[in-house]
Amino acid sequence: MLVLARKIGEKIIVNDNIEIIVLDSNQNTVRIGINAPHNVSVYREELYKEIKSANKDSIKASENSMEELHNLLKDQKNSFTNANYDVFTNKLKH
Repeated sequence: MLVLARKIGEKIIVNDNIEIIVLDSNQNTVRIGINAPHNVSVYREELYKEIKSANKDSIKASENSMEELHNLLKDQKNSFTNANYDVFTNKLKH
């Protein structure tokens, strides 16, 4: 970890395209500004953790939903010819 001391108004440059500026400082907090390209995501740590958790939860829900759909279709297999059923369900798996 690189540790730097900066005064108000001073900057840190990361990777030629990210600029971190010290805006204000008091006893308990430091206000910083970050200029970064639009394709670079910048989050507070607590928000980043919430996003990661929500993404993991949504993947589980999607996997469960696909499995439920597959089982429903499997139950209806008698209404399909075997060849059509296999083609249809194989597309769902991919």
